[in-house]
Amino acid sequence: MTETVVHVTTLEQWKSVLDVWFKQGYKWNFGSKSYHEEYFERGQRFIRLISNGRILQGRFNHTFKPVEYSEFMAQQKEDKEMATVYEVSQSVFDELQRIKAHEGTSLIGAITLNAQIIKSIEIGNKAILRYLADDPAIEFKVKDTLYRLSRIDDAGDKVYMTFTCGTPDWDCVKDNAFTELLDEIKKWQTPAWEIEKVDD
Repeated sequence: MTETVVHVTTLEQWKSVLDVWFKQGYKWNFGSKSYHEEYFERGQRFIRLISNGRILQGRFNHTFKPVEYSEFMAQQKEDKEMATVYEVSQSVFDELQRIKAHEGTSLIGAITLNAQIIKSIEIGNKAILRYLADDPAIEFKVKDTLYRLSRIDDAGDKVYMTFTCGTPDWDCVKDNAFTELLDEIKKWQTPAWEIEKVDD
């Protein structure tokens, strides 16, 4: 994932960019899904999505050219017209494939028999039903396996590697950990840090 910096000029644009990212599952760096209008009201006009999937305000990294709001929204519209791809765990993907195959029963029968499983998947029933009915605009794929680095500190507590303003740091909250594919995580590993798989 590459970093995206969007330049906005109105509060409505600020909220619109956040709506897009919230819908895609992203949150502020501290886990919130609030608009934080106070940032805009204090003069902030840049909002960014960084490589770990967290939202920050400001344009701290000047190597990324900001995208104007109109360009950002045009790209979102273009992406929407393409197939929607949902990423799920391997176990969810296997369940969907089993239901879709509906061996020994009709598709309606398979859906009825597996209604609880379908309801438990956090994607939404409508998208799942469209996928099961072979709608080409809906695709499911297995999420890439992500990893993080952890260690035990002097007090015996487990802490996780994170980044603060581009500098490696640590945090007690595993949801704030830097996560990446295995090849990238290995680049940051030192003897003090252990690699662990991120849970689904």
